[in-house]
Amino acid sequence: MGWWYCAIAIGFALLAIEHMLTGDKPWLIGVRFVIAAGFGFLGWMEFHARHPKP
Repeated sequence: MGWWYCAIAIGFALLAIEHMLTGDKPWLIGVRFVIAAGFGFLGWMEFHARHPKP
């Protein structure tokens, strides 16, 4: 599940970079980076979670 969060984070970061290059509104770019950081943090938490072994 952690890889999904990381993939979504990378997607939002790339989307923010693309909108930064095309000259979109700065607050929308910031929102995309905040969303990317949130999903990146979720991915990090998922990778560092202690899952019980069956």
